Amino acid sequence: MTRRVLFVDDEPNVRDGLRRLLRPLRAEWDMRFAGGGAEALTLMAADPADVLVTDMRMPGMDGDELLAEVRRRHPLTVRMVLTGQCAPDAMRRLVPLAHRVFTKPCDPDQLTAAVRRACSLQDLLRAPPLAAVVGRLGGLPTPPAVYTRVLAELERPDGSIAGVESIVAEDPGLAAKILQVANSCLFGARKPTTCPGRAVQMLGAEATKALVLVSEVLTRYDPAALRPFSIDGLWDHSRAVADLAGRIAQAEAGAAAAADARLVGLLHDVGRLALGSQVPEAYKEVLRAARDDGRAVADAERAVFGVTHAEVGAYLLGLWGLPPAVVEAVAWHHDPAGCPADGFGPLAAVHAAEGLLAPDEGGPPAAPYFDRLGLGDRLSKWAELQDQGRGEGGR
Repeated sequence: MTRRVLFVDDEPNVRDGLRRLLRPLRAEWDMRFAGGGAEALTLMAADPADVLVTDMRMPGMDGDELLAEVRRRHPLTVRMVLTGQCAPDAMRRLVPLAHRVFTKPCDPDQLTAAVRRACSLQDLLRAPPLAAVVGRLGGLPTPPAVYTRVLAELERPDGSIAGVESIVAEDPGLAAKILQVANSCLFGARKPTTCPGRAVQMLGAEATKALVLVSEVLTRYDPAALRPFSIDGLWDHSRAVADLAGRIAQAEAGAAAAADARLVGLLHDVGRLALGSQVPEAYKEVLRAARDDGRAVADAERAVFGVTHAEVGAYLLGLWGLPPAVVEAVAWHHDPAGCPADGFGPLAAVHAAEGLLAPDEGGPPAAPYFDRLGLGDRLSKWAELQDQGRGEGGR
């Protein structure tokens, strides 16, 4: 399927350079080039793009205004920025508007990979009305400000964990959350720490990014307005799944696999937050159907929206730039047999953990899937790990 990609920059040399760099992709992408925001909107009105890649500082209509208009008029379009302007105040302005931000000069392979990934993620949302809802959200489908700074620090050639430490230390609330999790049994802390920098080192880069993301997103909404959907309940459930998934992965594949499984466990239900916070009345209908009809929550979501929180969460996490293995595991955590990947990984660990802890979410662990992996006899052992976690004070 040919994808429509629109590049917007007022500098002719930049547009010509992009044409040359991306010429090998002509069979894959229908590429158009605009010299400014007004021209871009005219082109979009005639034929909306799948992906928009725009500069920020342009005469007439600047990138901020263009992104806002595209979000309003064409919510299905993925919005990316390619800019030389990356000061903190500029980054804060971009957070509600752009799905991804790249600095000039940008590695063409990196940009190509991001566009391809964005297009493939669009296919996850098979219901266009829901895709439109997700695309219009002003907050959730773009990464929070602190997360964006952490991600930018780690993606810099000279970026470091020390740089992340300084960012986290600026936010007392976030630092407290990082310390809480680092010192919990979730990450197996042997000696508690009171230093946010040390906590970041203990967690590692990916887990820190996940916690920054989840902590900021969870604080945006008024819990009372969302009831019976519970943000606190969602966070407690996510931590419990992360804990058990980590135990399962540790037993099957070692420490590195356990870290990946805990990361996916923390993020696997972010799609529920998107639905519960942004379309609360419809999500109350989901919860009523699950309660009154005895359905799994995922089945009730599919009946109401046409997709489940797993697909929505994967879509958002992919746009936020999380690793493909994380996005894949979130997408299929209720239906692992549908995933083309095989073998034990974070998907298997998280699916098993959630099925054991909360079968009302998406059903019990899928025994045929684990039989296919040659792990059918392990489910009873994993249930024992759940009991061990309770005995040690796990959630």
